[in-house]
Amino acid sequence: MSGSFYRQDFEIPQGTSLSAPDVYVAVFNNGTEDFNIRLATETPAGVELVLSENDFPLKAGEQKRVTIGVNVSDAAIPGQYTLKVTAEAYKEGEGIKLLGAAGQTAKLTVTGEAGSVEVTSVTPDGVAIPAMVKLYKQASNQNLSVGYSETGNLKMKVAPGNYLAEAYVGGNKLADKSFSVAANETKKITLEVKTVYFEGFGIVPNYNTKTNELAFAQVVYTVNNLLEAFPEAKVILRVTEGGAPLDETTLATLAPLEKGRAGLSYNYIPAGGWQKTTYTFKLELDIGGKPYVSSKEEKLELGTGGSSATAGNINWLLIGAIGGGVVILVLIIIILMMRRRTYY
Repeated sequence: MSGSFYRQDFEIPQGTSLSAPDVYVAVFNNGTEDFNIRLATETPAGVELVLSENDFPLKAGEQKRVTIGVNVSDAAIPGQYTLKVTAEAYKEGEGIKLLGAAGQTAKLTVTGEAGSVEVTSVTPDGVAIPAMVKLYKQASNQNLSVGYSETGNLKMKVAPGNYLAEAYVGGNKLADKSFSVAANETKKITLEVKTVYFEGFGIVPNYNTKTNELAFAQVVYTVNNLLEAFPEAKVILRVTEGGAPLDETTLATLAPLEKGRAGLSYNYIPAGGWQKTTYTFKLELDIGGKPYVSSKEEKLELGTGGSSATAGNINWLLIGAIGGGVVILVLIIIILMMRRRTYY
């Protein structure tokens, strides 16, 4: 048996339940014969462990994941307890033959004090969005799952302490917020979910192979739209030179901005030519004429000889002729694979 149940240190107020898909046990049949599994629980009075399944067949080589919820009634006495889940393997024939057992335990603290939390996910213009919302209790350098909702709204009683709320769309974490809750306090948390973001953003310096001078910097990026199409969106590049604003250029107009990924690139050359200094590049996406999301900054540092550069701490070597605007495709693929998506 494996899973996450044994790592839990639950802290649940009286009259409260906890249910989250990442609290579970996994039962394995590593043998060569089929058998059945029966799950049993041990809890203090007033506490119940709710299993997604408790009796099921398990074929040779198979495994089964069983999620576990915790119900703490008003009658539960505040204090510290141990919860236990045991998996018994058995075969049916002439009677029931037990083959073995495995178990996991977790800690539970029942509290008499509680606060209330309501987490809501919305778009930048305030419209509710059905994101997946997860709530974690932060304790001892761990994030312990305490709540979960797929509707974009999570409302529950919690023990006093520090918490982290996260919002996901399509498996991508798009917003999070840390906060604290005191006894008898009602806390409302709004997560602003931006379903369009930049990923694979990078700067690829391209050199003239004859002079070894920087010819242009290729801006490589992908716009990822997870949810719905927009009538129009613009990608704007902002560049600084030595810390001072240099350029603001519209790289692309997407009309419409369709759902899905759009891979784009742009060859940038400053109007005054390249200087021996540090350049920073940042992308901004405007939707409906308003700023929606931006990328993190990428730096391009030109050395004293004007022949070396770093982009995002990666050194690049260009092989080929610059006159025809040839860019090694492998560089683009590598930078897209190595870069994580960025959104704010």
